[in-house]
Amino acid sequence: MSKLIADFLERRFPQNQIAPSHFGQLLSTYQCSGLAPPNLVQEVIGGGDGKFWSHIWETMLYRHFSNLGFTFRLDRVKKAGQLGPDFGLVHKGNTIWIEAVTPSPEGIPPDYLEPVRRGEVKVRTMPHEQMLLRWTSVVKDKRDKLQRYIDKKIILATDCTIIAVNGCRLSDFAVDDLGISQLPFAVEAVFPVGPIAVPITRDGQLSGEPTRIPRYAIRKPSGSAVSTANFLNPLYANVSAVMGCYRRDMIDGVLPLTIVHNPLASACLPRGVLGATKEYVADDQGDDYLVRQLI
Repeated sequence: MSKLIADFLERRFPQNQIAPSHFGQLLSTYQCSGLAPPNLVQEVIGGGDGKFWSHIWETMLYRHFSNLGFTFRLDRVKKAGQLGPDFGLVHKGNTIWIEAVTPSPEGIPPDYLEPVRRGEVKVRTMPHEQMLLRWTSVVKDKRDKLQRYIDKKIILATDCTIIAVNGCRLSDFAVDDLGISQLPFAVEAVFPVGPIAVPITRDGQLSGEPTRIPRYAIRKPSGSAVSTANFLNPLYANVSAVMGCYRRDMIDGVLPLTIVHNPLASACLPRGVLGATKEYVADDQGDDYLVRQLI
């Protein structure tokens, strides 16, 4: 680990005996891998919160896939920078491309992002719609970016593509990756699943079991609708899957990942190969799709 990084981490995490060493090891290993961008150190130190957590997310993905034994494409990293997505994993002669992103907390209420003081008990409402808007925004941006790589022939028709989203910046401390539907945000961002509702009669009596109601869009503060049915849209066929995470670290050695497969993908991602904690697929039922969890 460079002294610049070490000193920066000590300043960023004062009186913390674990974080500087942990993040320093992640960054050092990634920097020595030949996969990191040439300006990694400068961006970690001077790029602000967004750049810092973006690179930490990359380092965690690198460790995770390295632990799984994947070989990485090294031909896409040049002196001028990265050529193509953040990672190219070699799998049975083809490449699984991964474009990583950590959404910024735009639109998230400031009090939801502030750490709770020691000894303080505080009740907060989860801004699930604002959080989901950040997910849908980065998924669209990265879909467009992947398409540009396809147009440039960096990504081939037989290659799989994954948008890897880490929502760690959207809350002070997340204990899971679940949205209002009690399914992961990665599912809510690409399939029209909404809140859980209970049917009642006109006189207020229960008339059925709780169920998730469809939600095909959410609204921005401006009032414009944003689709949540992206994996039912052929324009997203260039995305094989979305990967989700909520963790800021791998101190316990584990990286919990959610993978959601696109049923309309031009190149389908093989199931069960990326060490996900949860994995979802959508089965074609003729008139509709059935979203189910594999693991």
